[in-house]
Amino acid sequence: MLQTLKNKAFTIIELLIVIVIIIIIAVIAYPQISNYLTDREVKKEVYALVDYIKKKKAETVSGQYAMTRIWISDKPASGKSKDWQMSNEEWNRQMANGKLSKRMCPNPKSQYTNRNSSDTFEWSSKVTSSRKHLCIDRDGIISTDMEDQNGIAGKVWMIVCSASNTGPGYSKLCYWNRDKLPHRYIIKVNPGTKLQVYKYNLGSDKWILQK
Repeated sequence: MLQTLKNKAFTIIELLIVIVIIIIIAVIAYPQISNYLTDREVKKEVYALVDYIKKKKAETVSGQYAMTRIWISDKPASGKSKDWQMSNEEWNRQMANGKLSKRMCPNPKSQYTNRNSSDTFEWSSKVTSSRKHLCIDRDGIISTDMEDQNGIAGKVWMIVCSASNTGPGYSKLCYWNRDKLPHRYIIKVNPGTKLQVYKYNLGSDKWILQK
């Protein structure tokens, strides 16, 4: 009987030790797991936008329309993202008038045939970005509003961040060269609408080109 009680007591002690070990591991691992899930969410959204741009390019290059202009909102509060298309007839008219001679994004938007396309891109509530437009013509790209970014050669188009480490005030935005924060990606648009994605590595303080 005494031996049985000793065995039970020893089993309870073992169980408590195991529970303590599990708690310690969970406390240590939770930040890493949380960071992984946050980064995966941002990455997923970035590549969804990349796929959207590729689709718009394919539609334009195929001759479905002469040009498309997309505007990506940073968050729902800034309004919905939009896209407009220009017909081949309007394109030819503007080219004949020299309005597209500088290969710039045409304004006003009334020059576009379809100004209420429902095929737009929207971020999830967990992601935010800089507000940017992009114009794509039959040869690839006309123009976009691009900026310099330390650590990346040439100009880049858009930075995408986790909503968990940005805002709400302007000084807290994770855009461009402000605070060094994790969960940030950059989309670079090269001539011909060739897209590159960079991820910020907080440990090395470098932007890493993604494969």
